Amino acid sequence: MKFLKRLAPFAVIALAAFLLVELPDIGPERYTDLAAFFRTELGRQAYSGYAVAVVKDGSLLYVDAFGRDGAGDPLAVDTPLCIGALSKSFAGFAALSLAREGKLDLDAPVRTYLPWFSFAAGGAGGEGAAVTPRHLLSHTSGISDRDFDDVHPGALDLDSAVRVLATAIPRAAPGAETRYLNTDYQALGLVLEKASGLPYDELLAAKVFAPLGMSKSSAAPGKVAGAVPPGNGSFFGAPVPRRQALLPFGAPSGYLVSTAEDLGRYLAFLVAPEKLKKKPPLPAKAVPVLFAPLLPSSPYAFGWRIEGEGPTLRASHGGSLEAFSAEAVVWPAERAAVVVVAAQNSLLQSMVSMPSLIEGAHSLIREGSAARPLPLQRLYILLAVTAIVHLLVLALQTGFALGWARDMRCRAEAQGGETVVRLARIRAVFGIVVRGALFAATPLALTAVFGRKVTWAVVFQLEPGLAGWLVVACFFGIMRNLTRLAWLRGPRQPTGAR
Repeated sequence: MKFLKRLAPFAVIALAAFLLVELPDIGPERYTDLAAFFRTELGRQAYSGYAVAVVKDGSLLYVDAFGRDGAGDPLAVDTPLCIGALSKSFAGFAALSLAREGKLDLDAPVRTYLPWFSFAAGGAGGEGAAVTPRHLLSHTSGISDRDFDDVHPGALDLDSAVRVLATAIPRAAPGAETRYLNTDYQALGLVLEKASGLPYDELLAAKVFAPLGMSKSSAAPGKVAGAVPPGNGSFFGAPVPRRQALLPFGAPSGYLVSTAEDLGRYLAFLVAPEKLKKKPPLPAKAVPVLFAPLLPSSPYAFGWRIEGEGPTLRASHGGSLEAFSAEAVVWPAERAAVVVVAAQNSLLQSMVSMPSLIEGAHSLIREGSAARPLPLQRLYILLAVTAIVHLLVLALQTGFALGWARDMRCRAEAQGGETVVRLARIRAVFGIVVRGALFAATPLALTAVFGRKVTWAVVFQLEPGLAGWLVVACFFGIMRNLTRLAWLRGPRQPTGAR
């Protein structure tokens, strides 16, 4: 009977996995058109809603929107959405434009534009005197978010956000190592303001948005906050409405607002700049420079992460905010690009679903068909079932801890020694230590995996379901073992008792 009780939780999880695998899939084995692909994958990938644009040969091949925002309203191709870290590519575009005009020297010290710019003393890279705009663009300033607050939500504007760097101790010399940092691009945004003499939002409007006809895009979050709908978080794939805070200093690094239509125009210019009839924001011959890595030590170009070269070159950028996520990929040699902006934020969706959507659309452009990707929705369901079963078992074990401890003491008395009780105590202490270590090590492990500082607050923001499961499981496990230890000690003997 005890064996069957122990087997039951695994049987429930195995049955759920079997049913999820065997249930008929709503998607075809292969897709042959973009509309069916994005419409079907909305549900299969557990998205509440997203807008997409696909570009080929300088033309908007496909643009559409599916699902709903956090308020339950249908998304449209002209719905303004936060595009996350894709915002960095616009800062890079403006930087190259000013450099070509002679207003910005990529290799001049940042202090040329911001005389007060500095880092804290005592680090590997000095106090910031050698940092240049090239270093900021390529994330090689030497500052790491592992020992620096890269969020600083209390900052009121770009100036106050960048001045926080004065408290950062550099880990490496400028240009030596790549350490992704949002504040690098906030510093770049402030440099661009000083070099151009324009506020950052006006600079992007003049250099990018107006020339490309991006009429519903803005780098002034405060002016468009009311137009941006709520987005969603994700609790085991179920959308949880969230209102995205638009930080006043965040446009260069991640808080730019745009639409699928506008992003389509932007990408169309990047893949075929010669097709723009009116005066282009950059000469056609200059656009490939946007996709050229700025330093040998970094894979980053002007706001794009670069992989491959020549015919295989792939430029991409994406990222998540509290309630939105986005990713864009450009294949310059193929004159093709895809962007997806979702009204939802989830770590698993960003790691699994978003790349699947991008690569599926790319396959449809290039080959005319695309394979059906992994259905993340079913994985979320399996994870939810596993979490419920696991937590229920732990809760029951905590409730039955007294009976377990009594059994251990009875066995010890039957054997005429304390060995069984001692081993049970060691087991309980070991369980407490392991779960405490797991709780402490999870953010450290994720920091090592992603190369960026990850705290429990970030984990709960990105995957509240999985984070909650782990925290509650650690809590129940520790409480169960503490209860066992308390009863294994037995009743306290009165003072003076023999």
